[in-house]
Amino acid sequence: MQRPRNFRRQTMQSRWIFTLAGLVAAAPFALAATTADSDQPVDAIALYSRGAAVVQDSRTMSLDAGEQTLSWPVIGTPQPDTLWLSGSGINLAGFDLAPSASGSGGPLSSRVGQSVSLDSPGGNTRQGTLVATDGDTAYVRVDGRIERITAASPVQISWSVTSKNGDEGTGHDVTLHVDAAKAGKQRLTATYQTSAPKWQASYTGSFDPKTGKLRLISQAVIDNTGHDAINAKRAWLVAGDTSRADNGAPRPMMMAKMASSESSGAGAPQAVGDVYRYPLADGLHIEAGAVQSVALMKPISVDATRDYRFENYALNDTGKSRQHARVSLAFDNDTGQPLPAGAVRIYDAGHAAQLMGGTQIDDTPAGAPVRLALGSAFDITGTHRVTKRSSDESGATTTQVRIELFNAGNKSRQVTIAEHLPANAQLADDVPKPSGGSADEPEWQVSVPATGHKTFSYTFSRAKS
Repeated sequence: MQRPRNFRRQTMQSRWIFTLAGLVAAAPFALAATTADSDQPVDAIALYSRGAAVVQDSRTMSLDAGEQTLSWPVIGTPQPDTLWLSGSGINLAGFDLAPSASGSGGPLSSRVGQSVSLDSPGGNTRQGTLVATDGDTAYVRVDGRIERITAASPVQISWSVTSKNGDEGTGHDVTLHVDAAKAGKQRLTATYQTSAPKWQASYTGSFDPKTGKLRLISQAVIDNTGHDAINAKRAWLVAGDTSRADNGAPRPMMMAKMASSESSGAGAPQAVGDVYRYPLADGLHIEAGAVQSVALMKPISVDATRDYRFENYALNDTGKSRQHARVSLAFDNDTGQPLPAGAVRIYDAGHAAQLMGGTQIDDTPAGAPVRLALGSAFDITGTHRVTKRSSDESGATTTQVRIELFNAGNKSRQVTIAEHLPANAQLADDVPKPSGGSADEPEWQVSVPATGHKTFSYTFSRAKS
């Protein structure tokens, strides 16, 4: 029996006996396994931006009538309980995780001094070096320290192996226990979820303060660090929030070696159900440990407004301490296409090598407003004081608030005052009419002169609850 490449593995249909030298499985079927070709590319893969990958793989296999086992190579660390097998007269009776048929991993002790992957629950993967093994214990140097990993640890140790043609093989095989109605060659299709790489959108923009134009370019960054090589004939990048049974989440982006890509970029987004899919015209071909980037959409240009925002809870009293106003860029997504969630970095076109700030954008449909929070305004500060509170015989309270804004710059600035009122509060009749917001979160626009200050006051009342 070929020894596995995994330090620890759990299965549902077989009982594993743990040793560092290898794993022994008590399989429920004693028939010989039929092995699928592990070198052929899978039919299709869809990478989800929120932390899932779905693979569809069709293979022609020679079957016997009745119960038998099929060895099926898979990408990454699969979730075998998500597997759907389709074929004429085929019944899936169970599955095991088994060593890959394409490689020769050997026992864990043979990897001492070499790199390994540490796979934690939730999909987080770290790279380390195996230092030593001692019985059922492994010692791995990772992140500048030595970690002790035992059979009871939730962390799983794995590594890539090399196939006969020199390519890195898939990380695992799944052994399928099936019952076939008849013998002969048949085309089977497996669909499953796996820990293959996630992707995320990345936007870089340049804002011209004179014209108010914001130009954005977008990339889809596919991080295959810590995963096996992927070779798929067709591929899609899926943007949107799709729930997963295990609540998997994407791990932070880790910039590794950049992989060259012959892809001309992602195609136009396709609305599928409640998500969008971006097709990759050339499929997906990315080596293990690489980071690949493709253009997500053509560069876009929108009218944007730089906004200074001084925001507080109405009962907050800062005393004499000043708070900085927040700077943001606001625009409407009038590009006619969705903007997937991702990191956004904005440069100031009016000055050489000047970063305005970076933030995150949520999934934004066409026509929706966007506000990019870029940081704090150095010169725009303010205080927020509760100057008076009183109560009448009914227990209702009246509160007066005074906001003083200061501008140390040499240009006047428009500042949005945004207040969050307590529940059931109402503005007094003599308060200036808000320019935006809502009844419980009113907003006012005020102009703060250069090297000067501006005072704004308002009153609200609240009935006894």
